[in-house]
Amino acid sequence: MIIVDDEERARVGIRTLIDWQSHGIHIAGEARDGLEALELLDTYAVDIMLTDIRMPQMDGLELIKVVSEKYPSVKSVIMSGFDDFAYAQQAIRCGVSNYLLKPSRRQEILSTVLAITEQIQSEKLEITTLEHLRQGFRESLPLLKEKTLSQLILTESPAYSRLLANLKMNQLVFPYLLYGIILLRIDNFQLLHEKYMHEDTELLKYGLKNICEESLPEAVLCVAFEHQDDIVLILNMDELPDQEELSGYIRIIQENIASFLRFTVSAGIGSIDKNIEHLRHSFVEACQALNTTNYTGIAKIVEYSGEFDAESSQSSYPLHEEQEVLKAVRGGSSGDIADKLTLFNVALKPETVSRDQVIKSSFALFFALYKLCIENNVNVNKVFGQNLTELIHVLSRSSLDNLFQSLLETAQRVSEHLTSKKNSNKLLEAAKSYIGEHFMKDINREIVAREIYITPGYLSLLFKQQLKISFIDYLHKVRIEHACQLFKDPGMRIEDIALQSGYNDTKYFYQVFKKYKGVTPNQFRSNTE
Repeated sequence: MIIVDDEERARVGIRTLIDWQSHGIHIAGEARDGLEALELLDTYAVDIMLTDIRMPQMDGLELIKVVSEKYPSVKSVIMSGFDDFAYAQQAIRCGVSNYLLKPSRRQEILSTVLAITEQIQSEKLEITTLEHLRQGFRESLPLLKEKTLSQLILTESPAYSRLLANLKMNQLVFPYLLYGIILLRIDNFQLLHEKYMHEDTELLKYGLKNICEESLPEAVLCVAFEHQDDIVLILNMDELPDQEELSGYIRIIQENIASFLRFTVSAGIGSIDKNIEHLRHSFVEACQALNTTNYTGIAKIVEYSGEFDAESSQSSYPLHEEQEVLKAVRGGSSGDIADKLTLFNVALKPETVSRDQVIKSSFALFFALYKLCIENNVNVNKVFGQNLTELIHVLSRSSLDNLFQSLLETAQRVSEHLTSKKNSNKLLEAAKSYIGEHFMKDINREIVAREIYITPGYLSLLFKQQLKISFIDYLHKVRIEHACQLFKDPGMRIEDIALQSGYNDTKYFYQVFKKYKGVTPNQFRSNTE
């Protein structure tokens, strides 16, 4: 706050008789007239100006007029002995916040200044809040743009005026009459997904959108946005291009993407027509061009070729070929798996049915392999990864060649796990058989492992994975169960039962028996008599 008064006594009194510091108010300076006050305002950041009216050089009312224009955030308080109502009216017109009459009591001055302080803090909070909201809104504009563009092509009969207003806030206006859609799909998206982290993949898609928007001539406005890992290009132009010209645009985009991002994309082309309402129809056509056409290879350009006959594209699922694939997987021959999977793919008739139908049938086999793993207690996470839903989504965006290759690799992984499990089961059975024949002898993990030609560590792993118990627990249980059978003969001594069960130390036999049966050998015998 600054104090402006031509009487030094008045200035000193206001400054010293009130403990401004304790109320969070700092006196930035004092001035004898309006000119000195303006110098202070040029030097310090001032919130409140407490001023007299009648002063030399520049009076209070003239000062307030200048301040209200040059420093509109400063709150002015008139404190004068002139109680003429005309002065009050004029002060209010000049933008004064309050009017105090001299002589004023300390509490009256303090209360007035504190009330203005609260007002200032409230206004500053409001300004800060609005600025945060503006900043958040500015940061959300790209998301609003993507959402709005999605609504343009996905929503049936959207509110075009509202959507176009949203786009205008992003400085995006469609100036031309003709509209159309090109849909770009990353070839072999699964390989890209495996090569890069999620953040890097998103960065590549961001770069892809920028390349698309910057690759076309100025006469064609291109707006790119993402939809389910595909890139949708909205084309807005004044003249209708022929098919070869449009394909040329796409080839330029494909070349730039291959050059700068090191991967390829295929494109589906929708029709171009007047009015923004055509965008939804064109998008459906571009989707059908990619989803219902079994293009092979990479960097393809697929044109929409008329209404899609869904019924004529349906084919029966090759159940017999599926069973042959599963049989080959169980058999464990990599070559046989590849041959049977080829027959499965041929039976899908990809040259006559829709791409969508081929993908669905391929996923049916994919889940048959998943079921085979579950039925044979194979860890599906090791075969299919942690996120099956994400894997299916990624495969659905890949080319058919890549999808078939992924099926082959998955089938071979399942086969390897099944073969490994079979071998593990055979080894485990051999270990159990040896223990069953020799448990009464002094055997241990090393002896059993040596007999079936594996390491002691792998033997322990087999018992943990297959039986969920340790080797020593299994051996004790076999021995104790045998001892329980011998207890049926009341004439046998406990020492002999322990010895015939593989325990040379009778005391140790008592401890082990109590641990696994919950009672001592004597108590067990009493309960069975």
